[in-house]
Amino acid sequence: MRRITMKVAGLLATGAASAILMAGTAQAAATNTTLLGSLHLTKTDSTGTTTSADLSCSAVRDGSGLTSITGTGTVTNPNAACTELVGVNGDFSKLLVHPTWMVMALQAPVTATAKGSWGGAGVNWSHTYVNGSELAKYTGDVFGF
Repeated sequence: MRRITMKVAGLLATGAASAILMAGTAQAAATNTTLLGSLHLTKTDSTGTTTSADLSCSAVRDGSGLTSITGTGTVTNPNAACTELVGVNGDFSKLLVHPTWMVMALQAPVTATAKGSWGGAGVNWSHTYVNGSELAKYTGDVFGF
């Protein structure tokens, strides 16, 4: 036991332990997070029932330079929703997440809205879809709540 204590004391004296701690701190400091957007989403169905959710999207660059997209909020799958929005640079009018999906012919309009910001610009978007099936085809996980 005395020998182990002396080795630890020797490491501390030489600064090796400090170097290990500093390396961990430097790696954590190398992580860079950028807020891409923060949005309040609503959808109103043909009966007038409105549901809402919030979504915040960030790009996280780790110490090795790799970037990942992360999402937080009350949508069902915030990471997937953020990835879909990144694909169109936050332009809701360009969303077409599932282009090969067939849409039911049922007429049950759903109005989707998004308010907030993306990339430093304001977002105030609204669109009425034929039904929930068409909403899912175009917006994927963004309005999944």
